Amino acid sequence: MIPPPSDFLVLDAAPLAAVVLAAFTLALLGSFLVLQRQAMIGDAMAHSVLPGLVIAFVITGSRAPAPMFMGALGAALFASLAIAALTRYARVEPTAAIGVVFTTLFALGVLLVETTGARNVDLDLDCVLSGQLELLFWPIERGASPWSGESLDRLPQPLLTLATMWAMSVGAVLFGWRLLRATLFDRPFTQARGLRPGLVRGALLLLTTSTVVASFEALGSILVIALLTCPPAAARLLTRTLGAYVALSAVLGASAGLLGYAFATRGAPILIGGTIDASGSVAAAAGLILAATAMVTVLRRPVASPTG
Repeated sequence: MIPPPSDFLVLDAAPLAAVVLAAFTLALLGSFLVLQRQAMIGDAMAHSVLPGLVIAFVITGSRAPAPMFMGALGAALFASLAIAALTRYARVEPTAAIGVVFTTLFALGVLLVETTGARNVDLDLDCVLSGQLELLFWPIERGASPWSGESLDRLPQPLLTLATMWAMSVGAVLFGWRLLRATLFDRPFTQARGLRPGLVRGALLLLTTSTVVASFEALGSILVIALLTCPPAAARLLTRTLGAYVALSAVLGASAGLLGYAFATRGAPILIGGTIDASGSVAAAAGLILAATAMVTVLRRPVASPTG
């Protein structure tokens, strides 16, 4: 006789797996953005998807995953092209171009939410900022094995999407490692060999944008931005080699996801008598990891001797 599924499997297994997969993938890809001093690109992507979500809903009248993903991806790609155009043709400083594009698109998205029927179907600003991580429950039938085909078919679609992006991102980094390393640190060499570093960076940005879009529904913009930047920034303080830096970024991201979710669902009820928002808790964990790393780095730094 198969025992009934536990509360952990039904309520926590899917959101925990989703946040760990997303955190690992976002930190992995964010490590390359931080090295290229393009971390704010992730901020722009996370905020720019809102008008795409609303337009996709208005056109299709549905919040099905496929049209939502395509609408958000289209808006994110439009934002990246707008940033590149402002930087190249209008000669706007890159960070200023990012600020102009993402604030404009986010404001447009807010206006569309207010003026269309999107607010009435739970496509609101709370969802945009903090996601819907707690709603990714796994409805396993009583008496069914978690590993049966029927149970696996009931896994939330956002979790399956995030697992796909994780596999694609890890595969791209592993198989394209030498090309990524050369593109980042030896651009003249890659050009002399007939390679196109701009194309490589564009593909990396497209993969990052797709991951941001895939993570947006479950995690929200605040957590996406935190996971793109905080774990890589912490890893950069602790490592001196590229391989260790990229790997540590991903591990710290996954650790932030695990610790933040555990505190939101298990620690907070003990300390304050109730659960707290999981996305906010994970974002805070990522920030605390960076703060602790910075403190350790400062304490380990040798004190300069006074000069006469």
